[in-house]
Amino acid sequence: MACLSHSPASVVAATLRRIGFVGVLVFWLPLGAAADELRLHAVFGDRAVVSVGDERAVVSAGETGPGGLRILRTSPGAALVEYRGKRQELRVERSGSMRSVDPAQGGAEVRVHRDSRGDHALTAGINGTAITLVVDPEADSVLLRASDAERAGLDGTDGRSVRIQRAQGMVHGQRVGIESLQVGVLRRSGVSAIILPDAELPRSRLGQSFLEHFAVVADGEALVIRER
Repeated sequence: MACLSHSPASVVAATLRRIGFVGVLVFWLPLGAAADELRLHAVFGDRAVVSVGDERAVVSAGETGPGGLRILRTSPGAALVEYRGKRQELRVERSGSMRSVDPAQGGAEVRVHRDSRGDHALTAGINGTAITLVVDPEADSVLLRASDAERAGLDGTDGRSVRIQRAQGMVHGQRVGIESLQVGVLRRSGVSAIILPDAELPRSRLGQSFLEHFAVVADGEALVIRER
C-alpha cells in the first residue's frame, strides 16, 4: 500500500470540511520565515556595516547595499534604512561578536568569533573608514593591505620604509601612524601600522600595536578583547 504524505495545510482543510466549515482558508506564514534578516553590525561616521541574510557590506548614507537595502542616514550606533519600500531604524546589536559589559566586571569588551574563512575577523574603524581586520596577537603591529590603507586615507609614501619577516620571507613595507582605530567600543589614537602590498598580505591584521593596550583571552571558540 502506498504511503501518502499530507501537508499540515491539507490536514487542517480536511478537518474543517469534516466539521462542516464553509469559507476561505488563509494561512499566514511567520514574517521571519519569508523575510531576510536585516542587521546593523557597526557605524563609522556616515558609513554602516549592514547585512541582509548572509550578504554583508559597508554602505555609505545615500547609497544602496545588499538586497537593495538603502541607508538613509546614520547616527551613533544606529541607521535609518529603507528596504522593500519600508523605512525602519536599525541599531547595532550588543550581543554576538561585539558587546559592552558592566564596568564592574572588567570594563568594555569585544568578543570575536570565527568567520566563514575560519579567521577571528572583525570590522574596525580606521580613521572613520570601516576595514576588516583579522585579530593576530602574534603580529607585532597592525598590518594593512595597501588597498585597505588607501581607503582609510593612509599614504604609504609618507611613511618610513621597514622590512618584516613573514612566512614567505622578508617583506618590505611602510610604517605609518593611524590617527584613530576603533574596534567596537574600544578605541586607541596614534596606533602604529605597517602597509604591505596586497600580494603579500591576504587580509589586514590587528596586531600588538593595538592589542598591547588590552587583554586578549580565548573563550571557547571566541577571542575576547577587553579593557584591562
